[in-house]
Amino acid sequence: MKTRFLLLPPLFALAPVITLFANNLGQARPTEMLLPIGASLAFALVLWPLLALLLRGFARSAVALALFLLLFFSYGHVARLIGGVSLGGMSLANPKLLLPMIAIVWLAVARLVRRTPLPPERLATILLVVVLSMLGTSAIGIGRFYAARQPAASGTPVPTAAISAHTPPVRRPDIYYIIFDRYTSAAVLASQYHFDNEPTLDFLRERGFFVAEDSRANYLVTAQSLASSLNLTHILDLTGRVGRESTDWIPVFQMLREHRVARFLKSQGYRYIQVGPKWNVTARNPYADANYPYETLPEFSMILVHTTALYPILYKFGVGRDDIEKFRRINYQLDLLGRLAGREQQPFFVFAHFLVPHGPFVFNRDGTLRAPDVAAAHPERENYLEQLEFVNSRIRELVTRIQQNYPPDTPPVIVIQGDEGPYPGRTQPHAFDWSQVTDDEINEKMRILNAIYAPGCEAAFYPGQTPVNTFRMIFNCYFDTRLELLPDTSYMYRDLHHLYDFIEVTGRLPATAP
Repeated sequence: MKTRFLLLPPLFALAPVITLFANNLGQARPTEMLLPIGASLAFALVLWPLLALLLRGFARSAVALALFLLLFFSYGHVARLIGGVSLGGMSLANPKLLLPMIAIVWLAVARLVRRTPLPPERLATILLVVVLSMLGTSAIGIGRFYAARQPAASGTPVPTAAISAHTPPVRRPDIYYIIFDRYTSAAVLASQYHFDNEPTLDFLRERGFFVAEDSRANYLVTAQSLASSLNLTHILDLTGRVGRESTDWIPVFQMLREHRVARFLKSQGYRYIQVGPKWNVTARNPYADANYPYETLPEFSMILVHTTALYPILYKFGVGRDDIEKFRRINYQLDLLGRLAGREQQPFFVFAHFLVPHGPFVFNRDGTLRAPDVAAAHPERENYLEQLEFVNSRIRELVTRIQQNYPPDTPPVIVIQGDEGPYPGRTQPHAFDWSQVTDDEINEKMRILNAIYAPGCEAAFYPGQTPVNTFRMIFNCYFDTRLELLPDTSYMYRDLHHLYDFIEVTGRLPATAP
């Protein structure tokens, strides 16, 4: 077919997106490809006629464009491969060297394509074989993944009965559920970080919070932990429904989108507000009445941008700089959270997820920006404590501001929790086999901050309560739901190839409170 060259630009525009999706199976949904596919195709279709003018023909320009797209989307991968090689004291991955090198390579190739005696159709055939091989490999991987996927993975994974209020609500307080990701317990901070966090906990106690000194996460990582707490249930049923050897995060992500807390509160006349991080899973919720993300590209699209030759140029203008974006996002959303009471007329539930003290570490303790080179020059635990002290100062401001926004007779409910602790050093490569974890490591990973301000409900709280029971206690107190409390058990998965092979570790997390 002499027109086979027409397939090159669209296929080379599609291939990087589909390959990236294939490399993130179980973490990204197919719909997340739509935006980058549209942008990539538009980019190719704009460049093609321009190249046709330069190369005097659509066939040769299609070949040149295909090679350009291949180089353009390979930039990030090449940078990682040659990052350790230096020339004159400068890394070859430095954009000042790598961008001109890639431009020179492509110009040389374009010149060769223009002058070669080979017909463009033959070149197109060679490139079609290359791109179809890329797409075929990705398609096989995607097909195998979805063919092996348990049927339960495409539906609501853990059935949860509707919650019923047996009598009219005693009161419908505004409810703030605030997650500071990887905020560990005072006991871990004292024993393993040599840091005294009691002043912050004393502040919370003075403001009426119950601090559960022996609290711990119910699950090892954010997605499973929040899926449990927001659905008021353990997620052990997923083992049988999805498979012990599953690598598929989507069933848990779906639980986070369609969670039981929001469904119940919306049935009680609440407005649901989501204040999300960069992480795509909690950045927005399609069932929320209002979403307040800090506007940026969706996570999947940004990962793709990081692989392109456009990224170092955008980086110069602060676009795609994780440190600056995170710094701005956290400040914006904390400020927003403090103002919500004056903006909403009906009772509301706000779920706010902040990726601090979770890395990357972009805050000094005084709230100024911690530059990447400064963070790189210090041990991770030191960076963690800098960011933790920043969080502590903002918690004081936030709690004070929220409580001041309410009259004494209608106080809100404020829950401030960690969802997991920080990763101990050797466990950070995510291929770690958690069945080999030590007691100190599992305590560091699963001990959490858990503080609740719920006036009138204090009698229900106890030192070892865990997040799975948080909303059971709150709903029982304010809505007379009469939900039984669940066992305060904690579980880890074995590894990333066995996400639902749960191992109970409750006995390895002994009580620390007197």
